[in-house]
Order: sequence, then structure tokens, then C-alpha cells
Amino acid sequence: MFALLVWSAYGTPTPPPPSPSPPVVPDPAVLDAAALEAATTAGKAFGAALKGRLETALASGGPPEGIRVCHEVAAGLASTFGADHGVTVGRASLRTRNPENKGPDWVQQWLSAQGERKAEGVGPHREVVETPDGRVARVILPIRVEPVCLACHGPAATLPEPVRTALAAQYPQDAAVGYTEGDLRGALWVERPVGSGGNVLDW
Repeated sequence: MFALLVWSAYGTPTPPPPSPSPPVVPDPAVLDAAALEAATTAGKAFGAALKGRLETALASGGPPEGIRVCHEVAAGLASTFGADHGVTVGRASLRTRNPENKGPDWVQQWLSAQGERKAEGVGPHREVVETPDGRVARVILPIRVEPVCLACHGPAATLPEPVRTALAAQYPQDAAVGYTEGDLRGALWVERPVGSGGNVLDW
């Protein structure tokens, strides 16, 4: 009876708190793969959006309008994609339209290794590297010269006078001509921090 009274007075003993679960450590390989996939998706989305804007410009105002859009709109579009996707995105080429704008060293090294060639057989490049700021996913998507590109990037002698005039006005040091269909025009590149991630270059 005394034991029951004591039990009633003090109530049911509180069970000890459960032991904390050990922290879940993400698999580095899974994080790397996710960052590479996110960077690839962002790069393709940016390329498709820019191509759509250029096609609309070409349809409405011909190559001079396409040159204007590429010069004035591409940078803002890339910044938007950078903010939305947590990436830095750009375009680079061995033959730049604006010589002050080039890709990072790792992109230029890739372009130099490819050289001036046809795009056939050139696939995307994907890697994760350790940097002073942490691990970074890097993606390169090759850009192939399509028939529509030749209106502004074809052999200089074949470019109509309005195109040459527009290029001279916007890009006085333009070197991005002389291409033929199927050439490797350059690369669209993306960088994204692993675990998390915007400007495009006139080229």
C-alpha cells in the first residue's frame, strides 16, 4: 500500500530523452552529380531562351536586329538565369565578337584543345573541381554553326552590307566571321557551386 501511495504521489517516471540521431552526411558523389545536372539544365535553358530571342529578332528585323538583340539583351538574360539557377553562365569562342569578353581559363583551354574544327564528334564536357571557395561543377556545351547563324557569322565576303555595317558599329574588332555550317562555333559554359550557384559574354 505504501508503495502505491508513493507511486501516486510522484506520478509515472519520465523516460530518458532518446539519444540524438547521428547527423546525415550527404554523399559527395550524389552532391557532385546533382550540381552537374543543375548546371547542365541551366545551360540548356539559357541557350534555348537566347536562341528563341534571336530567332524572333531575325524574323522581325533581319540580321541587324539579331545583332542588336545579341548585343543588348544577352547579358541581361544571362543575369536572370544566373539568379534563377544559382549559376554563372557565359559563351566563349576562339573567334570572339568582343575581344574583351572571353571565357574563364578552363573554358579557353578546352576551346584551344578542340581547335578550329567541325562540331561533329564534340560532346559536352562536365567536371567537378576543388577551388579556394569550395567544390564547383563546370559544364561546357559545344555550339554548332547552324544555317541561321551564317547570316551574321558566315564568310565576311558574303555578308550583306547592312550586316557589315551593324557589326562595325557594335563590334569594331569583330573576329567571329568566316564560319560554315557544321563548324564548332564555341561553347556555352556554366559554373555552379556544389551543394547550392551569372553573366553572359558577347562573343
